[in-house]
Order: sequence, then structure tokens, then C-alpha cells
Amino acid sequence: MARGIPCLNPRCIQHGTNLGSPRRHARGVRTTGAPKRVRKSPPPSSSMGNSPSRPGSPSLAGPRAGTPTRLRYDVSTGVATDDAPALAPDQTPSASADPFSENYASVMLQGFHWRSCNARELGLTADRSWYGEVLANIPALVQTGVDAVWLPPPSHSVSPEGYLPQRLYDLDSRYGTKEELKTLCRELKAAGIKPMADIVINHRCADTQDENGAWRIFSNVSFPPTDDVEPGKSFDRTWGPWAIVKDDPVFHGEGNSDTGESFPPAPDLDHANDRVRRELTAWLNWLKNSVGFVGWRFDYAKGYGASFVKEYVDNTVGAGAMNVAEFWPEASWEPDGRLALDQNPMRQSMCDWLDRAKASTAAFDFATKAVLQEAVAKNELWRLRDADGKPPGLIGWWPQRAVTFVDNHDTGGTGQAAGSDSGRMKDGSDFIGGGSYGQGHWRFPPEHRMCGYAYILTHPGIPCLFWPHAVRMPDGRHGDMAAEVAAMVRMRKDAGIAADSRVDILVAESDVYVARVRGRHADVTVKLGPRYDFPAEIMPTEGGREWKMCASGKDYAIWSRPHATRA
Repeated sequence: MARGIPCLNPRCIQHGTNLGSPRRHARGVRTTGAPKRVRKSPPPSSSMGNSPSRPGSPSLAGPRAGTPTRLRYDVSTGVATDDAPALAPDQTPSASADPFSENYASVMLQGFHWRSCNARELGLTADRSWYGEVLANIPALVQTGVDAVWLPPPSHSVSPEGYLPQRLYDLDSRYGTKEELKTLCRELKAAGIKPMADIVINHRCADTQDENGAWRIFSNVSFPPTDDVEPGKSFDRTWGPWAIVKDDPVFHGEGNSDTGESFPPAPDLDHANDRVRRELTAWLNWLKNSVGFVGWRFDYAKGYGASFVKEYVDNTVGAGAMNVAEFWPEASWEPDGRLALDQNPMRQSMCDWLDRAKASTAAFDFATKAVLQEAVAKNELWRLRDADGKPPGLIGWWPQRAVTFVDNHDTGGTGQAAGSDSGRMKDGSDFIGGGSYGQGHWRFPPEHRMCGYAYILTHPGIPCLFWPHAVRMPDGRHGDMAAEVAAMVRMRKDAGIAADSRVDILVAESDVYVARVRGRHADVTVKLGPRYDFPAEIMPTEGGREWKMCASGKDYAIWSRPHATRA
């Protein structure tokens, strides 16, 4: 969700420039115990299978690729167990029948940043729209190894970034024209890259005032007739207050109760209303069939029931498409403001949401981001192994539905407003050098950014790159970073690492983390941290197969070794 959007129109209320970062407004479970520090000697290797390590479990009997499983966390006892309800037959009927499995080996890219809507005015593109910029970079995306590109919200919006949508079928936006968007989707697909639309349907800005002067009427003048309307007959396209939830604290709708959290800047749509869902589904199918999108990124998914996400997916692109939801739960924090060691409540809330959505989509792994950036910033790499010896994020419990990331348009950057035409940062530095590519709500420490990519590009889950990190900018800056990221993506592809790959955490101490990941074609060893002494026994030579370094940089190194060939 684009947090902190300034309201530019009376149709949506002004709510300030920051809805608050997770750190300052943590509502999760707080813990008081001190975290466990450096272990004097590393414990035996701990394997991350797809369920807890106990006799007969998949992690010991061999991982069952394609079967999302997860733990159940009991907040009252603080214990994670494997007694979660069995997955429904329509969710993952068998190991080989998971419809989402075709995305396991994918690498995503967020194909825009917070200032992309003003890229031309700020000199961030070569005098072309943002859609034109992405189009021009398709060869570079292919070379990097990108499989899916998440594009910005396509519809006309009250805010330039697109997160306060108004006229859904009007696709001429600050990112470019409808025809440019159709061309971009067509060329991405021709290059083997899946275009994904940022779908903002939790809320919508009205365009007409009611009899009391409240902005609660949606004229929908561009909506096509529904299937039950006879050809040539007029019909009422309008949505009234009945399309807004009745417990909206600002716009006071007349619909059903909200099925999720409120979003004060704009009217919360009533997804429990059959007509609202039917017409939103028709719009999504129009985006698929007439524009060319093949997958969705669901914005602010905590704002409405997860079951509706499944319905939208099933009735449009299907559960096998590359779909991902932005379900952002709160992290757990100590009273002194430090990140709590135990983030089980955070990842359990993500697993619960995925259960309610019947695994019809993946979800961004905010738990991995929380722990990873804390670990690398403070030399607390022991955080990267949980109490069960598994990765501490969603990838430790349900990796097949986890989309990992370092930063995005909400978390990254320094918070410069997208609408600024100065092209300069608050401290006077220039825009590109200053890094104002996001709202800065929860930024990954820039000096450790490549350690973050070394982690997500070697570990299970589906990694999502951020445009400013993965694409060379017009002035040539960020070229070295983009080259480093591309090298890691090539390593991942060559090794055959996928969302369900097995990982063994070998060492997790304050200043060093070492893990081994089993890819389809090769084993990969990744080391994070400033410590240079490296026990030789961690990377033994077997059958003449030597480990080869394939990427390295400040505080990280990655080696690979092909699997032994069978005689």
C-alpha cells in the first residue's frame, strides 16, 4: 500500500504524509526476554524442510515439492507446532498439482518506484513516459533474468502515484497512455516476461457529491454494460453509498460491515456486495483480455476479506498465475524499540491470511524483511536462524507462497514526495544520488543492501527486485549495483534455486551466517557478515567437485558446486 499519499482533491480526505512505520506503531506481541547472543560453537546443521523436523516428517523423509505447509503458533504458550489444519483439497491437492508451482523458479521485479509517475519531469527518463522507460529496458530485464514485472496501478487516480483510484477504465495516467500500456504488456509477454498489474480495490475515490455534499457517488461513466443489460438499452452505472462499507469512519457508507481494516483517505468498498464484486471482476478481466496483464499484485490486502481475493483470482487469471498480496502485519518489538527475537506472531498472521485465501496467491514476506535488515545492520546474524533451525520469516514456514524483497516503493527511499518538481532532496542533494525512490517507511540499510540481495537470491521463496536496485539509471548511476544483482540472479537460475529449495543453516552467529541451499542443478553456499575466517570443513571437496565463487561483495560471498553426475 502506498502509505502517506498526500490528498490532492476534496474527494479524498487529507491524512498527512505518514501513516506510521511498523517500528513506531507496532501492535504485535511484545517480548521481554533478552535475545540469545553468540553461540560459542555452531550446532549441527539444521535443515529447513516443509514441516518441523521429527521422525517421518517431510524434512527428514525428503521435501515434498509443491506442497505448501505451515506451522501453527500459539500466542498463549509461545510454541510453534505442526498441528495446523490440513490444507483443503482445492488448495494443494497433491505435491505435483499445486497450480502455483510454475512460479516457484520465478524472479519478480517491481517495475517502478515512488517517483516514476513524475519521471519525465524530473529528468529520470530520456524524455519518455514511464511505460516507455520500461519498454526500452526490456532487453536488460531479459538479460538480468526477470520473469515477471509488477507494474504500477493502471487507472486514473486522484494521487499521481495511482493509489487513490477513481476512474477505473481510464488508463491514461501519469505513467503513460493506455496504448503505451498495451504495447508494454504485449512486448513484455513477447520477451517471456509476465506483466502484473497493481490492483487497488480496497478503496476508491468518488467523483460526485451526494445531497449532503459528501463524496459518496461513483458515476462510473466508462463502465461497460453488464451481461444482463439488453443491447442498446440504458442502464444505471452509478455506485452510491451502498457500495461503501457502513462502518467507514469517514465516508459513512450504507453497505455491509467492513471485512478488513479501514483506510481513512478514501471510501472503503463493500466487497461483500455482489454487484461490487461482479463489476470489479469484469474490470479485472478487461485488464487481462484487452490490456494484456496476466497476474495481479493486490494492494492493501488487509483491508478486505482474503476469501474475496481467492474469488477475484479464480474468476480472472487463475491460481496458477503470478499473483501476490500485500498483507503487511505488524512486527513484534521490545519495549526499548528493538526488534523482538520472536517474530512467530507476524509470520503466523501471514500464514493465517494465506489459509483464508486458500493459497490462491503468494504474499510478500515482511517477516523476512524485518529480521534480515535488523540482522545485517546490527551484526546480529544469529537472528537468521529461528528456534527450530529454520529461516525466521515466512520462508521458514511456507516458502512456496513467500515473495521476499529488500525494499519497495513504500519501505525504501527517504520519503521525498512524488509530486515535488524540484528534483532535489530535502538535504539539497540531487534526486538520483539521494535515493528518494520510496517513502522511506522501513528502509533496508543502504550500506547493507547487497547483503540483503545475497540472502533473498540464494534462499527459498520467490525474490522480488526493486527497479532502482536492479536497473541502471539513465545517468549511469546504480550500474554497479544492478550488475551485482544480475550476477546473483544468474547464479540462482544456474543453480536451479526455487521457492521450495532446501536450505541448511550451518552457522548463525553475531558476525557470520552461512547457509547451504540445494538447487535443482547445484548446491549453493552463502556467507554473510564481516568475519573472514571460514572453517574449511564447511565447504569440503567431494569427488573432485570444487566450490566456485560466483558472486561477492562487502560482507557477502556466494559459491556454487554442481551436483554429482550419475554414472
